[in-house]
Amino acid sequence: MPTYCFKHPKTNKIIDMVFPVSSIPECITLDDGTVCERCVMAEIKEQNGLTAAEWPIHSHALAVHPSQRKEYEEFSEKHGVKTDFDEKGKPVFRTRKHRKEYCKLIGALDLDGGYGDAT
Repeated sequence: MPTYCFKHPKTNKIIDMVFPVSSIPECITLDDGTVCERCVMAEIKEQNGLTAAEWPIHSHALAVHPSQRKEYEEFSEKHGVKTDFDEKGKPVFRTRKHRKEYCKLIGALDLDGGYGDAT
């Protein structure tokens, strides 16, 4: 059975509870009567997922050798898709559109993209 997260309304403490998939509650009631709503964002965080607030994205799948950073930065800027690379050679994407344009430019698929990302 999976673990679900619920957020205490006053303390913001996350409470983990196990429920069957067939009966996931939207909220739980604690012994003191406090009603805690389900917090999907906390569940995603537990899985090391990314939220919209965690942009920019550093793509491991589209990384280049660190010695090639400047070359790729100049290439992408020359073709109108200015892309910076971090010290490990990973491209830094500011938006989903930016990732899509860069992938199209180099003819690649970003395997770090998530569900719904146009890569």
